Amino acid sequence: MSHGQLVPEAHAPGEIKQVPQEAAVREKIRTAAADIMHGRPRASAPGRDLLAELGAELLQRLELPPTCLGFTMVALSNAFWREQYEAVPLHRRLLLLPKCLRDPVACRGTFDSVGLNCAGCGACVIGDLVAKAQTLGYSVIVAEGTSSVIMKVLEGEADAILGVACLDSLDESFEPIADLGVPNQAIPLLRDGCERTETEPALIAQLMTVMQSSAIQTTRTSVPLLRATREIFAASSLATLLGLHVSDGAFASGAADEPLLQTEALGLDWLVCGGKRLRPFVTVAAYALGRHGVRSLEPRANAGEMLDEPVQALAVAIEALHKASLIHDDIADGDEFRYGRRTLHASHGTGIAINVGDWLVGLGYRLAGDQAEAFGGDRAAEIATRLAKAQLALCKGQGAELAWIGSESRALRAADALAIGALKTAPAFEVALHAGLIASGAHYERDVVARFATYLGEAYQVLNDLEDWRDDVGNKVSVGLDVLSGRPTMLRAFATEAGGWEQLARLREESDPQAIVASVRRLYDETGAFEKTRALLGGLRNRCLTLAEGMRPEALGELLRFLTRTVLRERGEPRTREV
Repeated sequence: MSHGQLVPEAHAPGEIKQVPQEAAVREKIRTAAADIMHGRPRASAPGRDLLAELGAELLQRLELPPTCLGFTMVALSNAFWREQYEAVPLHRRLLLLPKCLRDPVACRGTFDSVGLNCAGCGACVIGDLVAKAQTLGYSVIVAEGTSSVIMKVLEGEADAILGVACLDSLDESFEPIADLGVPNQAIPLLRDGCERTETEPALIAQLMTVMQSSAIQTTRTSVPLLRATREIFAASSLATLLGLHVSDGAFASGAADEPLLQTEALGLDWLVCGGKRLRPFVTVAAYALGRHGVRSLEPRANAGEMLDEPVQALAVAIEALHKASLIHDDIADGDEFRYGRRTLHASHGTGIAINVGDWLVGLGYRLAGDQAEAFGGDRAAEIATRLAKAQLALCKGQGAELAWIGSESRALRAADALAIGALKTAPAFEVALHAGLIASGAHYERDVVARFATYLGEAYQVLNDLEDWRDDVGNKVSVGLDVLSGRPTMLRAFATEAGGWEQLARLREESDPQAIVASVRRLYDETGAFEKTRALLGGLRNRCLTLAEGMRPEALGELLRFLTRTVLRERGEPRTREV
C-alpha cells in the first residue's frame, strides 16, 4: 500500500468507497467491527494497513463485496475509539458537519472563513443537528476539511470529534486525526456529492449523547504537549519568559511606531504570529519524553507541569532562530506573503527586516545561553555548540541554493539537490531534538538521531519540491514557482540526468511564465522526474520509520514516528493536467 491511500493498490479508490445503502448491512458491519476490535491493545491507533487487512477479512467472513472496504475501515476505526470517545464529556466534544447537506436553494445561512453559519431555517437536517449539539454543549463546525477542527483541538476547545463526511473526506482526515490520537467517531454520508447529500441523523443524534465515566484503556497522544507548546507563544506567556530580555513596552500596541522599540516589537510580533510551532514542539516533546517517558503522551498528562521555565525558554530560542531564518529566506526568495499577511521586508523594507532577523538570532542564543544554571554548564555548552553548528549548516545550504538559482552553466545532479535540501532543513530538526534531549539528561543514541534528522530534512525538501506543483497548498496562488525562480529541485535534477538539461536551459529563455511552467510540466512527465521524486520520498520516509522503530528509549521512537508522519504527510498527487 502506498502512503496516502485508503486501500491496497489492487483496488481503485472508487471500487471500495461505496457505502451500503441497506441499514441492516451497515449495522452488520458495525457489529462485526466492534467484535474484532474488542480487547485489542489501545496504546497506539491502528494504521491504514491494519484497518485494510482487518476490513478485508471482515467482508470475506460476512460474504460482502470489497466495494464496502472503505466503509468497513471507518467502522473498525470507530470501534477502536468508541470507548474513549464516550468517556469525553459532552461539552468537550466537537461536531463536524459537511455543508453539502444543506439545500443550496432554500438555505438562509451565511459563510465565513470557518464555514457555514446555520440560520436554523429548517430547510435541511443541519439546523436540527446543530441545535441539538449546541444544547448538549458541543462546539459545532459546518465545513469541509479538518483544519478548523484540528485548530479547535490544539487550542484546547475540544477533546473528541464526531465527524460526518463522505468517504473521500474521511480518508483525507484519517491520518491527521489518528496521528494526534484524538478520540473520534466518523459517519460516512449515505450519498455523497457536492449538493443535497444524505446522512444518518438518528445515528448522529445517538452518538451525540452516548457517554461513560472513563475508558479502561487510552491511546497515546501528542495533544497535551502540542497545546503546551502553543501556550508558550501566547503573548502573555512570552512576556513573562522574555521579561528580562526585552524593553518595557515592547509588547504594547503601537510599539513598532517607536524607533527605540521597533526592532523588538516587530521581532516579538513575528514570534507570536503564525506558524505550526513544529520545531519548538520537537524540543518540548523530546525533553518531556526524555525526562518522563511515555507517560508524557497520556491523554490527561499535565504537560505544563512537565515543562519548567528553562525548557520553555529553550523552545522559544529554537523558534526565534527559525523565525529569523524565515525572514531572511523571504528576502532572498522575494516572497511577499507568509501566514496570510505581508512579509516583513514587504511591509517594512529590506533593511528593517534583516535587522529584525538578526535580533531574533541574538535573542535565540541569549535564551539558550541563559539556561546554563538550570541545565548545568556541560549540557548548556553542548546545546549552544549544536545551535551554532546548525546555524552554519543552514546558511551553507541556503547559500548553495542561491548559487544555483538562475545558473544554467552546469547540470544539476540529484546528489547536489539532495545535499542542498538536507543542509537547508535537517539541522533545524536535529538541533531541536538534541536540545530537548540534552536538557532532559536522557541517554540516547546521538548518531541515530542525526541520521534520522538528515533523512527527514531531505524528505521534507523533496516533498516541498512535489507540492510546488499543487495550486492549493498554503498561500500559493500558482504552480511551478520553483521553475520560474530557478531553484535546484529534485525534479530539475532528475529531468537533467534523464537528458533534459539543454531543454530546461532553453525553456528558461522563454518570456511567457505560463508557457515555461507548462513545458517544464511536460518535460518532468516525459523524463519520469515526478515518478522518481515520489519514489525517493517514499524511500526516505521508510528510512525514517525504520530508525524510529529501533530507537531507544522507546518513548523517543514514538516522537520520531509522529514527526515522520506529520512532517512528511502528502496533500495529494502533483497536478497531472497541463497548467
